[in-house]
Amino acid sequence: MENVYCMKKLLMLCVLSLIVAFPLVAAEKKEVSLRFIQNDNIMRIVLESDDNSIKSASVIATPSSIKIEFPDLIELKKQQNFVFETALKDRFLLITLKNVEDVRSYRLSSPSRLVVDLRMSQKNSNNLKTQPEAKPKQEAVAKPKQEALKAPEKPVAAKVIFLDAGHGGYDYGIISRDAKEKDLNLSITKDLNSALSKKGNKTFLTRKIDQSLSILERVTLVNSKKPDVFISMHCSSSNAFAVYTAAFDESATDASARSYSLADIQSRHMEKSRSLAKAIGTALKIEFKGDVFIRELPLPVLSSIDSAAILVEYPSIQMNTYDQKMRDRIANAVVKGIQSHE
Repeated sequence: MENVYCMKKLLMLCVLSLIVAFPLVAAEKKEVSLRFIQNDNIMRIVLESDDNSIKSASVIATPSSIKIEFPDLIELKKQQNFVFETALKDRFLLITLKNVEDVRSYRLSSPSRLVVDLRMSQKNSNNLKTQPEAKPKQEAVAKPKQEALKAPEKPVAAKVIFLDAGHGGYDYGIISRDAKEKDLNLSITKDLNSALSKKGNKTFLTRKIDQSLSILERVTLVNSKKPDVFISMHCSSSNAFAVYTAAFDESATDASARSYSLADIQSRHMEKSRSLAKAIGTALKIEFKGDVFIRELPLPVLSSIDSAAILVEYPSIQMNTYDQKMRDRIANAVVKGIQSHE
């Protein structure tokens, strides 16, 4: 009898052990895809997964390695010709870098992505002209108040305008059944370019075709033309317009951004940027008779621009159809906003 009792007890312990161990064995791995693209000495690495995996991932990026800790066990699917060595263990991913001078990481949504921009070592001085941007840092300390006092009085006329079509290439942005954000951004930007040119403005575009550009490439190209106004076009995940200006928090600025010496550039133009955002937001509200939200966010594509800079989001392509008539309405409203800002 005692032997039977002991056997039952042993069996119960075994069953309990299996119940406790089962979730560990059956834990589902989250798929993380890794792809990259390189133009000259700039490389962009994109890691894509579900929202929680990207938002909760802990990232330490240095010129020698990228260390990422995900909240769950992961399964890595990487581009076959990826040039750097990777090591995966449970929730941890290590990417060993070589010949890298600078690293900058940030997160994007819709879909959720972790993006790492690398500046590769290269002796060609033409490809390293982003470094002289270090000089404006002293000017930003010496003259911020002088420039800020002038801006509210009489904003600079928008003679040179740089337009940025968000996303492009492998970066699709938001996708609907009938459209991709990257394509619609380009179409609206071209329409806006045509409308502004007819008003006598000198305009430039970061891209005229479906191509991928890193944040650093966009910023370097824009600042080289010294524009009066910079506008980046994107699609919103909501059914409303939104106009963004940069936001600054020194304590939150990462070391890689400071190493580019770009983090403080937009702070000198904030009054003009806010004025431009308000003017375009008002024009969009009048044209579409709906909500237009004006917000400040620490967006890398705005914080490093050396001019008045805003990002405009039009309502989601998943809830709206954008034919030529609708695109013209958006372009004309933005033009009116720029003119009233002048």
